[in-house]
Amino acid sequence: MDRLSAEGERDGRPARPGRAPSRASGRRATPAAGTEAFAAGLNELALGGDGWRSILSRLSEETGKAARLIGVHGGVFSATDGGDATMSPAEVARVFAEPEPVTVKLQDGWAARALAVWAGQRRVGLLLLAEPVDARVLDYLKASSTAVAIEAVRRDAAATATAETASRLIDELRFGALRGTEELTRTAARFGLRLDEPHAAAVFAYDGPNRRTWSTALSWLEMPVRQEASMGWTVLSGELAREVARIRVRLQGMVGEGTVLAATGPVVQDPRETARSFRDAETVLGLLRRKQGETELLHSDLGLAQLLLAVPADRLRAFVEQQLGPIMDRPELILTLDAWLATRGSRATVAELLHLHRNSVGYRVGQLRQLLGSDPLDPETAHRLRTALTARELLDVFAQRSP
Repeated sequence: MDRLSAEGERDGRPARPGRAPSRASGRRATPAAGTEAFAAGLNELALGGDGWRSILSRLSEETGKAARLIGVHGGVFSATDGGDATMSPAEVARVFAEPEPVTVKLQDGWAARALAVWAGQRRVGLLLLAEPVDARVLDYLKASSTAVAIEAVRRDAAATATAETASRLIDELRFGALRGTEELTRTAARFGLRLDEPHAAAVFAYDGPNRRTWSTALSWLEMPVRQEASMGWTVLSGELAREVARIRVRLQGMVGEGTVLAATGPVVQDPRETARSFRDAETVLGLLRRKQGETELLHSDLGLAQLLLAVPADRLRAFVEQQLGPIMDRPELILTLDAWLATRGSRATVAELLHLHRNSVGYRVGQLRQLLGSDPLDPETAHRLRTALTARELLDVFAQRSP
């Protein structure tokens, strides 16, 4: 692996970057010697498993510049300044085609000098330092590439070694564990999951063509993940909305083309309830797929559907039949009723939403009144019909969900 050679190592333990040369030597350290010692120190961090964050932090401290690491599909792996702006895959490819670092501008307007990092024949990503960059800073940027490549190889090896065990753990949590709660909690803790504290199941889905990159992106998450085709399941804790957004944006940045969706189940605090959280998370994902243009949906944001999820399907079905029976086989009337209630009876808005003439809307509303035997906008009737429509949507999701 040509880029992973111990280039720049010196006899003995290297001096810490930035340390003044020993007076006893009687010689001034050259700039090259400084970057060699710096590179050797970073390599030790990488080999010790300190991670990209430590490598970037050391580079930032040495140069006084914010540092970021961008994946091959434009997503942010790590950033010393908290930046999460992505690059297009085409822009990343352009940098990889250049033999020397080039200036790039990210989607948030951040300008940086970007260095392509390789591990043998494999592209790792881009190492970025904020502009302006002088010759000295550029030397330190180049000196950091081997440590970044080492960390990438280490992560791949660690991911391969733990992926199977992590997948089995997530499957246990999804479908219900056969072993005792205490043993399961101890096993999960080894993967950083605290099942005795508030947590929620999360499911991520990808509809794009870069399936291989999708698998890699999931394997590089810091929590255990079960991956199957376009889906990924895990457990999250802490500030749920922020975690979901952070992970989804990171996955989206890595895969580039296509859309990543993210949904969560209810927050639970007992491993015996985690399977229910997973089950509900998949239902929330089904509801999210019906919301055009939206990419994230938490169980806590469902509103009425959050309550209806706790109702057995047969009872939901009976209620829907009771309230919507006369129009169940009339999808155009179902759509009109939904839009009529959502707009509080605005004929013009419904006509625009459903691409109908206003007179057609009036005709359909007349049919609704006749078939349902009441005015849909009557407050009590509207409440019952809205509940029935939500229950009907849940039943559709239940029917389409994989066993």
